[in-house]
Parts: sequence; structure tokens; C-alpha cells
Amino acid sequence: MRIEFVNIINFKLLSNISLDFSTDCEKPLTVIRAENGSGKTSILYALRWAFYGHRGIPESMRLTSTAEPIDIPVCVEVSIKFKDTDHYSGKETRYRLIRSCIEIPRNGDNYDRGPDQLRLLEFTDSGEIDKELGTSGQISAMFPEHLADIFFTNGDDVQRFIAGGRSSKKERQERVHDSIRNLLGFKSVEEVAQLTDETVKYNKRKLAASGGEKLSELRSRLDELEDKISEMQTNLNNLYGNRKRLEEQIQIDEGELGKLTGIGNLEEIQTRIRSLESDIDECDRNESFVRNNIKELLQSEDVMRNFLNENLEGGVSFLNKLVDRKVIPSSFLEVLKDRLDLGICICGETLYDNSPRHYQIRQLIENQQKVTPQLERYTQLLHYARNSEEQKIRDKEQGKGFRERADSLSEDLIRCFDHRKRKVGDLNAEKARRNQIDNTRVKDLTKRINSNNNKLGEINRKIGSLESQILTHQEFKQVEEKKYQELEKLARLNKTAKVRFTISKDFQTLASSILTSLKTQYVKRVSDRMNDLFLDIIGVDLNSTTAVIRGVEIDNKNYNIVINSVEGKTLDADTELFGAAQRALTLAFIWALMEVTEKEAPRIIDSPLGMTSGAVKKRMVDRLTQPTKNNCIRYQVILFMTRSEIRDIEDLITMRAGDITTLTCSKDYPIDLVYEWSPDKPIVETCNCDHTQICKKCERRFDVQRFNFRKT
Repeated sequence: MRIEFVNIINFKLLSNISLDFSTDCEKPLTVIRAENGSGKTSILYALRWAFYGHRGIPESMRLTSTAEPIDIPVCVEVSIKFKDTDHYSGKETRYRLIRSCIEIPRNGDNYDRGPDQLRLLEFTDSGEIDKELGTSGQISAMFPEHLADIFFTNGDDVQRFIAGGRSSKKERQERVHDSIRNLLGFKSVEEVAQLTDETVKYNKRKLAASGGEKLSELRSRLDELEDKISEMQTNLNNLYGNRKRLEEQIQIDEGELGKLTGIGNLEEIQTRIRSLESDIDECDRNESFVRNNIKELLQSEDVMRNFLNENLEGGVSFLNKLVDRKVIPSSFLEVLKDRLDLGICICGETLYDNSPRHYQIRQLIENQQKVTPQLERYTQLLHYARNSEEQKIRDKEQGKGFRERADSLSEDLIRCFDHRKRKVGDLNAEKARRNQIDNTRVKDLTKRINSNNNKLGEINRKIGSLESQILTHQEFKQVEEKKYQELEKLARLNKTAKVRFTISKDFQTLASSILTSLKTQYVKRVSDRMNDLFLDIIGVDLNSTTAVIRGVEIDNKNYNIVINSVEGKTLDADTELFGAAQRALTLAFIWALMEVTEKEAPRIIDSPLGMTSGAVKKRMVDRLTQPTKNNCIRYQVILFMTRSEIRDIEDLITMRAGDITTLTCSKDYPIDLVYEWSPDKPIVETCNCDHTQICKKCERRFDVQRFNFRKT
């Protein structure tokens, strides 16, 4: 989508202004030149209101100017002409969007406002056609509400998208995550993936039902197990996230605490606390190792040999008696078959077909076949029992018997408990010493660290419990799945149900593959492009040994933006990036997202160059206004800029801008404006001056001396 023209009536001080926008791919830049308080932000909000209604502007925002007389209705209207290209057909269509309402100013900042009136008209060969049906849905499809902050960016807040401001780091990360998910289409694909999962589960139940009651019941149990495991895994992931946030906060607080100086032996205490915490972590790892060994021992054959000793000996005795009686091991069946094939009996008699002796041997073979499987099982049991008995004797001689191993592991576990208990006692003693330091900030930090450590301990206990439960359920599920597979082989399954299940399974695999591709390949492309733009704008030479910033990336796991420094370290966007770099990083992120997703949309930024100067400012505008290359998605850049922002990049704007308009507010006379042109009330009007010119409407005091503008 590219905007061609906008007309704004009675929105704030914008009494009646018209703006043209460049749609030239060779000159994609449109510049709105205006000083502070001259209507730049009002235009941004007017555009947002036109596209998104009340959801696009601050809550309870008044649309009309406070200079309007009270109790007199005012018609507010924003009309936008734009082009939109169908994503599938490639067809380009021109539209006019009109949003209007009646607002009645009241005393103070109060007002009454009627409902919005929304119209969408399509330009055709025969004129404009009013799209009466589905207008809201069509507009929502072209201008998704969740992308409003990407399309319309307030430059004064732009760096707060990633750093700074009153929003927390968590909120800013979620803003980045939402932008990635929305523009890359994660949500849509995830919804499809969820639907295919549900379809697969439904068809699986239908298929099982066609195989009989037992198979269906077993399928139901498996579904319940899968749902339970999935629910527990979700809870576990949430706990992991909470643990990570707590650990990060503890690390931040302990870092601040560690920097405090002149407060007793705080640094020594902190060092001992970190050492003891490390020791406790080692104790936990050792305990986990011993517990795993105990678990393996309890799952081993040694348990059977130990607890079934008498029954095992009785079984061996019984099997030995069968051996003495020559019942096992037996090869009688094979001998009879061989004799029959040779045609000669063991006694030497010839075995003719259908002779009485031949018939007798065949009867013996048939009878023997009925008992042979049982004899073979007896033979297997005999070998297994003998080997088990011999292994038990060897283990006992080597001190590796079940009792010996169990006693040794129990002693190891008790040692782990005792060692950890001592370390925890020492840690609590050190923390108690830290709590005694008489400093308000230190006490506050210490209190929060202790509270978060307690929360962390509780979360770790819950994580341990959940991990154990998930493991148990997964083991039980494996057993049930094996039963299901064996029963399914024997069942007569409905062919139609089987085909439906196979098709739904294929769709599930496809959806999963697409989602994986989005979360890896596309995120990587956004990350690489963001890195190139960011390093280019702030001027980093990676070959230089003095470069502090080595690159930025989006991590594939959490989609957080990471700023890499030297020696594998990372930088904090809040405290370790200068303002221009924060702004450059956010713009590089937004630009990279829109490029990779090939989103044809205007990139509108109010005051983009605040806190930037010199080469960084020039590179930023240069990279953000590059002409569209062949076969690339077309776009337009709309920058609302002050005279100071424009200074030193006039030549670049001349080269890249296809349209330039100047805004001026009459309220600035006589302090800043040279000429008076609206004595009745303050309004904003436009003039045709470009970034190098001034006229009797826009000329400000000292313009000629400071900026060397030409008068028109």
C-alpha cells in the first residue's frame, strides 16, 4: 500500500490541509517540514485515526482544537487516496478512504463525539464506486491494527521500542516479539498448526473407534496422557521463563550491590555468597547424579535377582529336573522332521508315503509341535536363570551385588545431603551478615535478592517436581503406545478413516515444517538484514580492533535483540547504547522486518533524526531512503522533519525526495514567525516551500542567517 494524497479537516489545528506523497520508486521519500508544535504529530494521529478509528489514537483523545467555540458541532474528516496491490494476483487498485465524525467541544478538554462514519471508495474506469459491504473487514486486512506501530512511528519514542523509556525490558521485548510474530505470520501458521493437531487427534480417535472398543479405550487413555503431558510441559515452560526473569533480576541487583563501595566487607561477603551458591549448585548436580544411579539400579535386573531369590532358585531347580529327565533342551521335533525327509526311520526301516509307520511319525510331529513352544520357553528360562545365578555370584564376589551397590549409593546420597546442608547453613550465615549492613539501598537490594532467591527456590522445587511427573507420564505413555501399536496391527481398521488420518497427518507435518521455517530461516534473514543496516548506520568497522559493538542479532529461542560486544560479551541497550544508536537499532529492526516480509506499506516516522548528527544522521537517511531495486517490493518513506534535522543532509533530500511540503502554525507569530497571516485563531497551513526555501507564510526569525534559505 502506498499513500498518494491526504486531506485533513478540523483535526486539532489542521483546519483544512492537503498533502501529496511521492509514489516514485526512484524517489521514495516524502518530507513534511515542520517545527515543533506545527502539526507533525497531529498529522500522524490523523492518519492513524483514519485507518484504525479510536483504536489508533490515545484513549479519550480529543480530535478538535481547544480553540474551537464550545457547544458548536464540528465535522472532523480525514480523506486518504492510496494504492494497494493484491498479494496473490499482483493487481494494483486505487482507493479513497474517508473517516468522519461530529464532535461537540465542551468546557475545558471535554467533548461529545458521535459515531465514526467510514467509507471506502474504489477508483474504476467509470468513476468511484462506494464499497458499502465489508468495508471495515477490507480495511483491517489492508491495515492490520497490530502493525500500527510499525507503519506509523513516533521518532521521539522510537528508541524506546528497544531501549529506554518508562516501559520495562519485558514489555519492550514483548513488543519486539509481537512485531516478529505479526509480520512473519507466526500467529496465522500457529493457528493452522493447532487446527491440524486437533484434526489429527480427531481422526486418530475415529480410526481407533473403527478397530473396536479396546482400541478406542486405549486411544482415549493415550489422548488423556498426551493432554496431561502437554499441560504440564506448558506449565514447566512458564516456570522456566519465571526462573530466567528472576535470575536476571537477581543478577542485576547483585551487580548493583557488588558495585557499592565503602560499606564494610560487602565485596568479600558477595564473593563468599557466590562461591557458596556455586558449591550448592555442585551439590545439587551430585545429588541428581546419585539419584539417577539409584533409579537405574531400581530398574535393573539386580532388583529381580535380589527380591525373587527364593522363587528364582525354585524355578532353577524345577528346570534342572526337566534337564535330568531329558525333556529340555529338546531337539526331538527336528530329528523326526529329518527322518521323514530322508524316508528312513531311526531303526533303519524305510518310510513310504501313506505307510502306517510314515503316518505314525507324522502324528508324532504334530503332537510335538503343540508342546515344542512351551519347551523352548523352558529352555530359554533355563539359560537365563543359569546366567542370572552366575552373574549374581560374580557380582557378590566383586562387591557389586545389589545390596552392596544399594548401600554404597545410600551412603553417597546421605553425604550429598549433609554436604549441601552445611553449605546452605554457611550461605544463610553470609546472607545474614549481608543483611546487617546499615545502608538503605543495600538493605532494599538485599531484601529483594533474598525474596527473589526464596521465589527461585520455590520455582526450582516446582520445576523438579514437574520434570519428574512428566518423565513418569512419558514412560507410561511409551508402554501404552506399544500396547496400542500391537492391538492396532490385529484390528480391522476402516479404510476411509485410515486415509483421513493419513491426510491430516500430512497436513500437520506441512504446517509444522512451515512454522519451523518461519521461526528459523526467516528470523535469521531479519536478524542478518537488521545487523547490516545497524552497523552501516552507526559506522562500525568490524576489522578495527577498537570497535566496541561487533553486531546485533535476534536469538532464535526467545526472539530477543542481542547486542554483541568484544570477547563474547553483550551490551545493555538501556545503558550502553548512545541515543542515536538506540534509534538506529529500532529503525533497522523495523526496516529489516518489512523488507524480509516484502510488506508494501508506507514507513511513516515523526522526527526520525532526534539525537543524531553528522555522519550517523546522513547514513541513517541514506539507508532508509534507498530507491527500490529491480524485482524488490515497492515502498515509500514519509519523514516529518524539523529544519535542524534537515540541516547538513539537504543534498541527500534533494536526490531522494519526490515530494516536499512545509507546515506552519500561526500561533508562532510574533515570537518565531516573521509574518502574521491568521489573527483570528491558531491554525496550521501548508505552503509549497521545499527544504531550501521560505515564504511569507513559513519564514521564521533567523531562518536566513541559520539555514541560508532562499526566499520565494
